[in-house]
Amino acid sequence: MMLYGHGLLGSAREALGASSRYARVTNTTTCATWWIGMSEEDIGVVLQALGDMSAFRSLPDRLQQSMLNFLFLGRLMKHPGGFSSDPAFQAADGTPLLDQRNLTFNGVSQGGILGGALTAVAQDWTRSFLGVPAMNYSTLLDRSVDFDPFSLVFDPNYPDWVDRQLAILLAQMLWDRGENDGYAQHLTDNPYRRTPIHRVMLYEAFGDHQVANVATEVMARTIGAELRVPALAPGRSPDVRPFWGIDTTRRLPDSRGSYLVVWDFGTPAPPLENVPNRAGTDPHGQGRDQLDVLTLATTFLEQGRLVDTCGGGPCQTLPPPG
Repeated sequence: MMLYGHGLLGSAREALGASSRYARVTNTTTCATWWIGMSEEDIGVVLQALGDMSAFRSLPDRLQQSMLNFLFLGRLMKHPGGFSSDPAFQAADGTPLLDQRNLTFNGVSQGGILGGALTAVAQDWTRSFLGVPAMNYSTLLDRSVDFDPFSLVFDPNYPDWVDRQLAILLAQMLWDRGENDGYAQHLTDNPYRRTPIHRVMLYEAFGDHQVANVATEVMARTIGAELRVPALAPGRSPDVRPFWGIDTTRRLPDSRGSYLVVWDFGTPAPPLENVPNRAGTDPHGQGRDQLDVLTLATTFLEQGRLVDTCGGGPCQTLPPPG
């Protein structure tokens, strides 16, 4: 069984798309609900807040409610008195159709940015796959192409660049209530009271246009995730010390901890400035239907193992020449 966390200002219906294909391949039952606070029904509230940031507090308050909603949905999936007590989830002889032994979480993009916070407080699952995740929205906004349409509202209301930066940084102190930045210190160790230790796999798309790699790597560094190496082909990263401060693992398969796996789809490296990557093809949503990516995610969620699906080299799916 798997809970699914949808992307930016999306809906639980995403579980009927890419997640449903994953479910068919892996024989997984998937359930989802809305990230209220940052779902499609909140777009108007978000735009209102960008016009007057004093209204922003309603967004993270609703995100906390969405975390409760996910926790109760997971409990309904796993508890014998939940879904399995209803004939709709039983065989003809009353045997539950759901395998209640193992519940996991899969969050993609926004679902990864909020999903780490959710996992940190979860009592009913211990493993999560977070696709193209990050922490600290205040770092992400200026580095994401997704903010382009929202800046059309935000910038005219806060025409001074310094004011915009201060507003975003101050908003982060509220945003911490509902995203990874406020919970990362309890995600993989030092768990909350009556909460198990969790293990997560972070999946980074190199050169991501929507979720900046730098914010994904801040999360990996914060939670003590180990980088699967070799991470990139020589010369691909513009950094003086690529993946600085992140421990590495070459032992595959490995089942000791949490991991960062970088996948290279051939997109140019992200810029070093505080701007989005706009070069090449955005790799943000790529890999969802790719067998080696599915194998990577499924094996971790089901068995807790990091396996080599990349032939011992960097994980890459490069476009054909020309």
